[in-house]
Order: sequence, then C-alpha cells, then structure tokens
Amino acid sequence: MKKSAYLFLAVLFVACSSGGDDSTTPDPDPIVISGTLSGIQSVATVDIGSTTINTSQSGSYTLEVDNGSYTVIPSKNGFSFNPVGSTVNVNGSAQNNIDFAGTATQTTTAFSNSWDLFNPTSIAISENSDTRLNLTMAQNALWFEGNRGGLAYQNVTGNFTFTATVSVRKTSDANAAVDCNICLGGLMARSADNRSGEDYVHIVSGNTPQGLGYETKNTNNSSSPFEPISDGITDHELRICRDGSTFRLYQRAIGANAWNLAATYDRPDLPPTLQVGFNIYTAESGSLADLRVIYENISLDTFPGTTGCQ
Repeated sequence: MKKSAYLFLAVLFVACSSGGDDSTTPDPDPIVISGTLSGIQSVATVDIGSTTINTSQSGSYTLEVDNGSYTVIPSKNGFSFNPVGSTVNVNGSAQNNIDFAGTATQTTTAFSNSWDLFNPTSIAISENSDTRLNLTMAQNALWFEGNRGGLAYQNVTGNFTFTATVSVRKTSDANAAVDCNICLGGLMARSADNRSGEDYVHIVSGNTPQGLGYETKNTNNSSSPFEPISDGITDHELRICRDGSTFRLYQRAIGANAWNLAATYDRPDLPPTLQVGFNIYTAESGSLADLRVIYENISLDTFPGTTGCQ
C-alpha cells in the first residue's frame, strides 16, 4: 500500500510537471507597410489601398496590413512627390522603406485658399481674389486620353461636394462667349497616380465638340469617353459630388434652383485622396486659344459619411 502511494505521487508529479510549462511563444512581428516622405517638414497624408493615414511631423508613416497588393500614394497640398505612387505586394513580411521625395509646387491663392498648379506651363492667371479666379491659356493643352491640360487643385480625401459658377469667355473680350475649337473649363477630380494612365472625372462648360454647352468625361487608364451637351450657352453652375466610389456630376443654368444630374460614374479604382479643382483646356493647335475661364461662388465641402449628393 505504501509502495502504491509513492507510485501515485510520482505519476502525479510527472503529470503536473509536464502540463505546468507556462512559458509563452512571443507574438510574431506585425506585417506593416512603412516609409518616409522627405522634404515636407510637416504632416502629410498617405493612401494605402482604401485607407488614409497621416504621417508624423518628420514624414514617417506605418500601417499594419494583411497580405495582398496595395497602392501607396502620398499627398500634401503645395507638394508633388517622386514617385507619384508605389505598388506594394505583401506576402507574410513587412514592406519597409517605401519612401517618397516631396518637392514644393507652384501655387496660386484664390478664394482665400492656396491651390497647387498642375501642368503650370499651360496656365496663365489673370485674376485671383476672395471671390474670383480667372484662368487663361499660357500654351495650348488638352485634357483627353493621356493628354493633360491645366489644373488648379487641392488634395481632398474622402467624400466631398465641389461647386462653382463657371463662365467661359474670350481672353480678348471677357463679355463674349468663347468660340475657339473645343475650348472648355470647369471642375475636375483627378488621381495623382498616373503610372497606368490618366484617371479622372470632370464636368466642363464652353465650346464642346457639339457646340456651346457643357460636357462630362470619365477618363480611366487614359481612355476618355465623354458626353457633350449643346444648350447654346457657355456659363453654368457646375458640381461634382463624391460618395464613396460613386461620382455624380451636376449642372444648372446660373440662378436656377434645381440641379440637373448630368452623369453618374462608378470609380472604385480612384484612391481616397484626389486632386480636386479647376481645369482649363483646348484642342486648338497653332495660335494660342482665345480662352478664359472665370470661376466664382465656389464651395468645397468634405464629409466623414455620405454626402447626400444633390
């Protein structure tokens, strides 16, 4: 009996010893995408897939991610970046040193805000104030397929509604409607990441391929289907409204009460942050187009949730 008791205690000791190891296996390091935006000296934003994060004051950023492919696009008003974006493939390990170099861009001040200039050699600014921006062509340039006209923009993240009164006239006579070949200006929302081609939506006013009126365009990988509407006038109130991946473009006659839906585009490919602003362009070749675009009564509102586009 005594021997059996000793045997029981020995078995119990071994069992407790084998099951009592409370050592823990350290958690694996998180999988992140990280890097630095140099040359900015302040906070910027970085789109990583469908997520937007802020950098530190020094420009560093990091985001924990799952395995997959991500497009990384930095943005900051007043700066352009090299490269404009990067595609990162994550497969079980962190992807570090996804770095970008920031360079200050040309800007203009209008409506009490600073606007970056894209393709600034095509833009001449004859007036800017708290109430009015007046753009003309410094050289002929075209927004179509892979071609690029002029754009004065701000980086806007998430949902927004952007509205302006747009009047398209002659440079030589601000009271005369424009009549040069495909001379247009209006509102645009464009991706800065153009590695696979131009990606944007816009609604513009002026002299369209169908005559005086307005036009909507939905450019995807430098393919530019568009719809011109001839209504005999070159002055319109225009609006772009983003609600997630849906973009609704509106127009109405100046002073009218009701908005008319001109086009709806589903663009899940466009990143969270876009260049939103005023464009100007022409299909004229040779002599400089007799084109000015006047922007007034602008509003740019952002929304954390749905915009309720109207």
